Amino acid sequence: MVFKTPFIACNGVIASEHPLASMAGVKVLMNGGNAFDATIATSFTLAVTQPHLGGLGGDFFTLFYSAEQNKIYCLNSSGWAPKKLSIEFLKNLGYGEMPAFSPFSVTVPGLVAGLKELHSKFGSLEFDKLLKGPIQFAENGFPVYWSLSRAIEYGAENFTDEGFRENYLINGRPPKVGQILKQKNLAEVLKSIAYEGADVFYKGWIAEEIVNYLNRGEEVFSVSDFSDFKPEWCKPISITYHGIRVYEIPPNSMGATTLLMLNMLEELNLKNIDPFSEKRIRLVTEVAKLAYRERDNQLSDPRYINIDLAKFISKSFARELLKEIPQSTKNLNLSSGDTTYFAIADKEGNIVSAIQSLFHPFGSRIVVKNLGIPLNNRGSYFKFEGPNKLEPRKRSLHTLSALLLEDDEGVFAALGASGGDFRPQQHALFVSNIVDYEMPVWEALEAPRFLWNGEKILVEEGYKTSNDKMYIKLKYPGRTGVAQGVYKYKDGTLIGISDVRGDGLPYGY
Repeated sequence: MVFKTPFIACNGVIASEHPLASMAGVKVLMNGGNAFDATIATSFTLAVTQPHLGGLGGDFFTLFYSAEQNKIYCLNSSGWAPKKLSIEFLKNLGYGEMPAFSPFSVTVPGLVAGLKELHSKFGSLEFDKLLKGPIQFAENGFPVYWSLSRAIEYGAENFTDEGFRENYLINGRPPKVGQILKQKNLAEVLKSIAYEGADVFYKGWIAEEIVNYLNRGEEVFSVSDFSDFKPEWCKPISITYHGIRVYEIPPNSMGATTLLMLNMLEELNLKNIDPFSEKRIRLVTEVAKLAYRERDNQLSDPRYINIDLAKFISKSFARELLKEIPQSTKNLNLSSGDTTYFAIADKEGNIVSAIQSLFHPFGSRIVVKNLGIPLNNRGSYFKFEGPNKLEPRKRSLHTLSALLLEDDEGVFAALGASGGDFRPQQHALFVSNIVDYEMPVWEALEAPRFLWNGEKILVEEGYKTSNDKMYIKLKYPGRTGVAQGVYKYKDGTLIGISDVRGDGLPYGY
């Protein structure tokens, strides 16, 4: 296996999917900011340097431990569908399901509101100062890394939106790795947010520009869809896994699916099974099939459906489901998606687990021309029937989630990854690697993975497997999501980990 060197620090550490984002956050920590201030700087920098993964037109979730309050908090800033969008409306236009890349797949972006809300409650430095770095990267440019270069090249060949071409091509061509990409339009947007606040994104000229751009065909969005939006503080959900408490984000996030998987795996006692064996692959895959079935049957926006969450994450429910193994489950269409996760720990003891996303690369493939903002396609996850059916102002079942781990001495790790529908499986693997197999956190995140894709099993080399046709064998490291994490040792030393599968680097001081 190949590992990136973790960053070990005494005062603060950040692991993100782009070196400049990690650096921007650490600079805030070194200038007296806390982990929440660093979250603002890191997130906005990722929106500039990784616009295909989590730009201003996407959503934001964070699960974090506040040392001052000695409490774990959860902030859900995922956007809702516009008030005028309905299943009947789409059927009348000839759609039989949600379109993947369309103005109708866009939901109100939650990221900017979420970051401002986090800062209002927990920030210590002035908001505008936290955006200085992101503004400079947008205005003066930054060298393009591999992930963005590949995404723009794909977009140039497959997208038709003129806003994409105007904001990301250089002299009509996709930038190569190392070329400087400047985003003047985005810089102006960031300046406006920095000095006028988040309201300008939801009630001012930015909201009006986005709405007008989306309504060039059928008029579905209104500025009120933006101005009425508010992030939600929600109660974290948790279980114990062999004595370690595992925290996740509640619905409309699918984080509960991770906890359901872990409850079943705890019953199977993986400690006695070779971590790189075919037996482990088969058992975890059967557990995943059951958990995803229940996800689809029960989870969505709790403002629109009744969810018995206590039962869903209970040990007794997991034991009942396990009686169905071996069992057959219909194939699912699981999507990998594209997302960017980051983790932060500071010298005060605060630990942040945060994630932001457009869903697919460049989301809806719509980039607001005069703003340089790529818009999400989170609405494409809605269905025309079932718990996750489209309804006005509803938030779709969301693939984004994040982990915190706690033992008897307190919260000691924040972990997460990109991965779309695969995320519950990834999270369950990480926790199992740490708890069942006592792997160091960097090994737990970067070890070879296996993932059920809804039909077959993706397996990175490193596992002992047969030649069963169920397996799709991948080179290591493969495209199985990009993980990051921070870990706190008992003596207070901090370590940051960025997955070898991505462009990121951990950084600290």
